[in-house]
Amino acid sequence: MLLAEWSIEAYGNTLVRAKINGVFKLNDKSKFLASKFDEMFSREAVIESPHMMVLLGYLSQNHDTPKFGRGKSGLRYHYTDAAGLLGIIQNGRLWATDLRFLNDPSEGTYLPERLLELMASKPGGVSETEQKIINGVKDALNSPRSNYPAFCVSLSANGDLLSQWRGYGDFGKGYAIGLNLDFGAPHPQIAHFYDVVYGDDLFMDLAVDLLDLFVSATAKWKDMMYEEWATTLNVIAKSFKHQGYSEEQESRLICSHTGEGVNNFANELPLKFRAKGSDLIPYMPMSLGLLTGDNEPSLPIERIVVGPGVDFERNYASVTDLLKAYSYENVKVERSIIPFRP
Repeated sequence: MLLAEWSIEAYGNTLVRAKINGVFKLNDKSKFLASKFDEMFSREAVIESPHMMVLLGYLSQNHDTPKFGRGKSGLRYHYTDAAGLLGIIQNGRLWATDLRFLNDPSEGTYLPERLLELMASKPGGVSETEQKIINGVKDALNSPRSNYPAFCVSLSANGDLLSQWRGYGDFGKGYAIGLNLDFGAPHPQIAHFYDVVYGDDLFMDLAVDLLDLFVSATAKWKDMMYEEWATTLNVIAKSFKHQGYSEEQESRLICSHTGEGVNNFANELPLKFRAKGSDLIPYMPMSLGLLTGDNEPSLPIERIVVGPGVDFERNYASVTDLLKAYSYENVKVERSIIPFRP
């Protein structure tokens, strides 16, 4: 009997949708559950109980936000140098870097700040209640609860892109590791898998809808929910970036580390630090599955592209032998087709 491959998108323990053998299917029971989810994440439900999980469900259903990476098939590539390739293969883990230390200075703030700007400048002006909400959420965005550390593994949909080789692949002398996250997606308690959305084309409708929801909920909740709403904006912010970065075609794995005694990574390696210039950069060596007992981490690697500045003939055998030594079978090792002299 063929066993179905399941893929689940969830917020916490709440199922959003399930995929069986690559196709979304709804039987009668699933249709009943789907109708219940529609009720759980309806506009009325958000106004009645505007907590983060309910609001995230509403945003997913009505604005397709955040963008889950499972919606688009194909390998995702992590560019690195030779030392990075060696460490990833040997350890079965990827380094998730603190978002605050990535190359985009607007990382994590681009969406919240732009949404609040659009709310404040909506046609016809804002009421006193609306301005109070905007100010309250803006202040709450800087609170420790809503601005907890998050860690990111950056990936690209393109495994042979010159700008990526220059920026992240040792200026062409590195490697692009192709991961199949359709079947090797991270466990939801470890990380979430997003496709990055570039620019603010979606923001006006989102800003108007959110402000209207917040005003409606304020009649019951007064100013009690500002941190909850700020936290929600910080969650979805991680899948949005400025249009100027669109060439990267980025997907990302995002995990969180609250520092409040809650440890979702009991079997992972502890938080580590590396130096780069004057910065001490926090990072987490992250596997993609929940490790139990003596399980060794392994990644869903299907392809490795050898950078245009690497001597392919000299390194092909060593890369394939390295993969076999760590039980990675049937991985394609191919050269870059870009003519580039580092």
